[in-house]
Amino acid sequence: DDANSNIKVFVRARPVEVETDQSDFLVTDADDPRKLLIKDPDVSNKRYGEVSFQFDNVFWTNTKQEDVFDTACRAQVDHVMNGYNSCCFACGL
Repeated sequence: DDANSNIKVFVRARPVEVETDQSDFLVTDADDPRKLLIKDPDVSNKRYGEVSFQFDNVFWTNTKQEDVFDTACRAQVDHVMNGYNSCCFACGL
């Protein structure tokens, strides 16, 4: 199955600190929701500016855990249950 043969990368945005407005520095691209744009909230600091990354899927802070599993892992679990190797690596900070 070609859908299971490639490495896929997902990202889940974590909630920000209460006093911080997430839209100041972390937004998804309106034209491509798989693209995550990180902006330096300090507009006086031109050193960093904006950086964008493209993923297979971007999960926002309000995404349910079940939806993350269904999108990112369910196919791999099915693949393993059919006797094939699979790996799901998760890292959180």
